[in-house]
Amino acid sequence: MLENKLGISIVAFLLAVFMFINANNVLDGSNLFGDDSINDESQTIENVPVEVLYDEEEYYVSGLPREVTVELTGSSSNVKRLQATKNFEVVVDLRSREPGEHEVFYSVNGLPENVSATVQPETANVTVQNLVTQNFEVQADINDGRVGSSYQLDSVKVDPANVTVKGGESTMNRIQYVRATLSDMSSITDETVEEAEVTAFDAQYNKLDVVIEPAKVRVEIQVDELKKEVPVSQKVLGEPADGRSVSEIELNRDTIDIYGDEATLESVNSVTAEIDVEGMTTSGTKDVKLDLPENVTKSEPAVLEADVTIEKD
Repeated sequence: MLENKLGISIVAFLLAVFMFINANNVLDGSNLFGDDSINDESQTIENVPVEVLYDEEEYYVSGLPREVTVELTGSSSNVKRLQATKNFEVVVDLRSREPGEHEVFYSVNGLPENVSATVQPETANVTVQNLVTQNFEVQADINDGRVGSSYQLDSVKVDPANVTVKGGESTMNRIQYVRATLSDMSSITDETVEEAEVTAFDAQYNKLDVVIEPAKVRVEIQVDELKKEVPVSQKVLGEPADGRSVSEIELNRDTIDIYGDEATLESVNSVTAEIDVEGMTTSGTKDVKLDLPENVTKSEPAVLEADVTIEKD
């Protein structure tokens, strides 16, 4: 009887140990029979950054993607942990490579023994060039459509005016333009200050793979309203008092500036000043309204003065 109880106790103990091991992953994804593949799984991790090892003081590397996709396969618990922590790194070692074009493989470091990795894509075509550093003046690239229809560019100031560009020798020789590109597309009708990203282009305006410091600059834009100087003609309204007549009218300005869009200004060649003499008995100075054509937004001055001479008949 005692032996039976002892046997039952041993079996119960072994079952308890087995359940504990499975519940707590004590064997790290393996089972009691030594088959590790039963709890294996695969997970895909996207946008994993690539670390490039090379002499940054002597060379410039282009063509290598900044991020890759990594598929991890192995122990379920370790794969899930790596998926959450991303505690591994993808490396391309170019320290033994000479200038030229190379097909290279990625290395994945920091993985436990029971986890393997596959990088997608498996290889990359990179170009190693001698590093060249030059200073370039930056020109602001402002879309003409951003300037209001009744305005024109007055001045554009870039700060800093020059940037440092680093890149491979052959790429640097292709640089034709260094531009500060404004991302804001709102209409400019007043002084505007914006931050713009700096980009280098070749003669065909293809963006070049270089490093620019600083990467962004400050662009200050000044605009002026479009205007045109036109002569002023007179139009007399009304009649002076009985027995009186207008002998002379002299305006204080022969020309004025009118404002509007380009098409409107081209179509206007003069502006009429309407001088109301209704009921005047003596000479005097009157404020004069200007009859502005359609789409002319304003004039300077807005009001003229007319010296009206009245004589007896």
